[in-house]
Amino acid sequence: MKKLLMILTSHADLAEEKEQTGAWLSTFTDAYYAFIKAGFEVTVASPQGGRSPIDPLSEQSDYATEEVKTYRDDFMAQMEMGNTWSLEEVASTVFDALYIADGHGALWDLSDNRRLGKLLYECLLNGSPVAMVGHGVAAMLSLSKLRPAALSGLRITAYTDTEEALLKRHRYVPFSLTDRLKALGAQFGHAIIPFTPYIETDGIFITGQNPASAAMAAQALVARTAVEQLCD
Repeated sequence: MKKLLMILTSHADLAEEKEQTGAWLSTFTDAYYAFIKAGFEVTVASPQGGRSPIDPLSEQSDYATEEVKTYRDDFMAQMEMGNTWSLEEVASTVFDALYIADGHGALWDLSDNRRLGKLLYECLLNGSPVAMVGHGVAAMLSLSKLRPAALSGLRITAYTDTEEALLKRHRYVPFSLTDRLKALGAQFGHAIIPFTPYIETDGIFITGQNPASAAMAAQALVARTAVEQLCD
């Protein structure tokens, strides 16, 4: 059975405002059920471990996918998200693939995390595929601290400044993820229409632009591991 590590943010505060953030729920659920259906053994982790905060906005009915609705009645899935392993606890485990969910909290605790940077670097060395969605792509900034040239020329996507402004959160985020990725040499691509599915694939990395891209990114990761299994 293939082992997959899902990583969620532990950060709940949106700057110094009263608004809360965290993981974007559908980018956990849409990927989680795709991985379970594909037969993966899934481990869910976060920087601090324990309960990963859920962005309250992502729980509203306007953003609820079918998988979110399934999650609401799935005690085991709720336990996975409510009792995550810490990144330090999974440090010595070898995984066949890695998935990082969306959520504004990632801009704070996944963008400068040495343990996460090491995990991504190990994926590069082992050729293990990695999928990231939305703000979760901030994890690449942690990788760049260990391997500065990792993003140079890499085709990548992530939550855009336009989407940030349309969601009315651009004033609260600590930095522009798009600008940071471009500054490190990434070739940034995005959908013409905001909030529509879009992914980029380059080397071991699969990046999804926004929550709508989570299922597509997860399926691309499943397909990649299936091809590798056949080659083995």
